[in-house]
Amino acid sequence: MSSPPRTFVVFEAASLEHRQIVRSFFDPALIERRGAAFIREDRIDAALARLIPNAAITKGSFSYPGRSEQRDLVWNHMDQNHRPFIHRTYGDATRVFIGNNASFSLTRFGRWPVAIPVFDGYFKENGFYQIMVLFGLITVANIIECNRDENGTRIDVTWAIATHRWLRLLHPLLHRRLLRLNDVQNREDDPVRDRRIALRADGYRFQTDDPDFMNCNAMEHNTIFPGVPEPASIVLADLPNKRPVRVDIVRRAFILRRDDNAVEVWPGVCPHEGAQLDVEHLKDKLVMCPWHGLKFGSRRLLEGSSIDLCGARLQLGTGHILIRSAAPDVDR
Repeated sequence: MSSPPRTFVVFEAASLEHRQIVRSFFDPALIERRGAAFIREDRIDAALARLIPNAAITKGSFSYPGRSEQRDLVWNHMDQNHRPFIHRTYGDATRVFIGNNASFSLTRFGRWPVAIPVFDGYFKENGFYQIMVLFGLITVANIIECNRDENGTRIDVTWAIATHRWLRLLHPLLHRRLLRLNDVQNREDDPVRDRRIALRADGYRFQTDDPDFMNCNAMEHNTIFPGVPEPASIVLADLPNKRPVRVDIVRRAFILRRDDNAVEVWPGVCPHEGAQLDVEHLKDKLVMCPWHGLKFGSRRLLEGSSIDLCGARLQLGTGHILIRSAAPDVDR
């Protein structure tokens, strides 16, 4: 059930007896969502035309098959921390503001020595604004929607490019650039989305299943691992000595390095958002997540000792590692 519109009281100066109740967001160009207000889609062109005298406004669009669930497409867009690691487009960024429904950043694209202001707003269910201004002369207003279709889901992007009419000659080039940018970035995100599909099929859940800009950018252990259906074991003799290997077992994975009768253990599934961690990500005894750059050290198992990792308890016995369910809320 939606909450009633918030109000405030306006008092007339002459008398406190006369008062009027009005909506707190009384601008008809704004729509309210979860305590924030955004410009309506049908008012964007008029706003751009008013702000840019003699404006030239042209439109473009792009669609891409999403495959994964809508909530994962929304999470993927809200997760801004993956962009420098997954997308070659982004050189660096400084986040100026972040809230549940919006984020504002200064972003450097590639090697260009220019800071571009970028606003992201979650203005409707499964829909975003992404607005940027290039060199103070070109405004690009994107509407990004995560939609369902007969094949599952898809990303639909529409945009308006607004400049003074003297710069209209740049619009075809900008439209081609935006088409290519959307195609490249969605292809780069495909492995992330496909990984999410595979993990959900194995019973994984995430603290970001109800995504917002705050929880999607919190560098916390958001992965909720499935239970261990029954105990399993890894035979020590099957592990090479003093060489790390990845072992997939009971719907999770570990990187193991046997050192005679002791074992070093790293997560094979990132506790943050479920990225696959492999031996190739191991450097200087730290395994680094390829999605967000988080680094994890090893846990050491000695005979008779146990550790909790990736939602499981690992205990080193004589000649084997026993894996069973961990205590509740351990590594999710």
